[in-house]
Amino acid sequence: MITHSHNTPEKSKSSINSADPVFSNHIKFFQILFQIRCYTDSMKRLLNILIILSLCLLLPSCAQKSAKEEVPGDSDVSKTPQIVSLATASPAPTAVPPVLTPVPDRLNTSGTQYTFAWFSDPQFYSKYNNGVFESVTEFLASNRQRMNLSYIIFTGDFVHNTRNEEQWKVASDAMKTIDEIPNGVCSGNHDVGTKVKERNYTLFSKYFGEWRYKDKPWYGGGYSDNKDHFDLIDAGNTQYVFVYLGYQVDPEDLEWACSTFDTYRDRVGILCTHDYFYHDCSMTEYGQLIFDSVVCKCPNLYAVLCGHRYNSNCIPIELDDDGDGVPDRTVLQMICNYQAIGSAEAESRTCGDGYIRFLKIDEDAGMIYYTTYSPYLDDYVYFDEAVHRQEKYAFDPSQEEGSIPIPWAY
Repeated sequence: MITHSHNTPEKSKSSINSADPVFSNHIKFFQILFQIRCYTDSMKRLLNILIILSLCLLLPSCAQKSAKEEVPGDSDVSKTPQIVSLATASPAPTAVPPVLTPVPDRLNTSGTQYTFAWFSDPQFYSKYNNGVFESVTEFLASNRQRMNLSYIIFTGDFVHNTRNEEQWKVASDAMKTIDEIPNGVCSGNHDVGTKVKERNYTLFSKYFGEWRYKDKPWYGGGYSDNKDHFDLIDAGNTQYVFVYLGYQVDPEDLEWACSTFDTYRDRVGILCTHDYFYHDCSMTEYGQLIFDSVVCKCPNLYAVLCGHRYNSNCIPIELDDDGDGVPDRTVLQMICNYQAIGSAEAESRTCGDGYIRFLKIDEDAGMIYYTTYSPYLDDYVYFDEAVHRQEKYAFDPSQEEGSIPIPWAY
């Protein structure tokens, strides 16, 4: 054991010298420097510099040697934590968009809700054949199910020029898209002539006469080849009778309308006509005539729908049918016509941009929810933008969307 102990340092020194010739050479060089340092004083400064340089070269080698000697062998593996696997950077996760609560489309229905669509005065769509008319009817046809679309109301002015048959063809082709959806129409002043002496139903009868509707299950009957007519519609828990009066009513038209409402007195009556309100919702001459002769005399009539002038509004009026001083019913007098929107100088002006009115009936809630939407622009309401409210025929945007209580029993 003693012999082994004395041999160990020698073995270590021999091992160091043989294993690292660079280290050994530095030692020898250092010894030589010290031997010659005393020869001359003039060389001392140079020797000092050389000693410093030698030390700079020696120290890294020593450090490296020391580090090598401290590396544990295989038998010492258990003393050092082992790296099982090399950690690698994970790829950046793909950004996942946040889950947002969807906003229900205002035209969707649920439960027992159902919808009436109503548009008026598309005359410039027919005149310019710009595709807007088709965009509206195609939308109604393709979205019928989700809206539970029960009926489509049209209140006049298919064309701008009464005797221009090309315009009539455009209108007729667009309306063919909804031929199998219950719908009703009436004439406007541009369809048959503004003046009484100019009134001409020839082309209206050719394209929208009784022949087009008489076999439809909802068509109740007409007067004077569909100048006036009525439709019977059942939707939700309510049975309706929609009565249409064409432009420029005369006493015979008014009498026919009253008789129809009376015949179907157990149904909720809706009157549809072209000319009823001015822009400010005061009554026109024909509007006053219709109000006095039909609206006031038919106790089952609860709504009047019209176009012609430029506005979107609802004017409820309470009527006392039995004269006891207590209102017996509320009639919703409504106008909707967007043909005058937009700048008259705009090259892209379409004279209406496809905006139409939707009436969603919710009998469970006892409410009618109405909104305005353009299938052509995919846009709700028009006058919500300040720039639009500067137009000549701007109207109150609050009247483009809202709700009103159902005024009839259901």
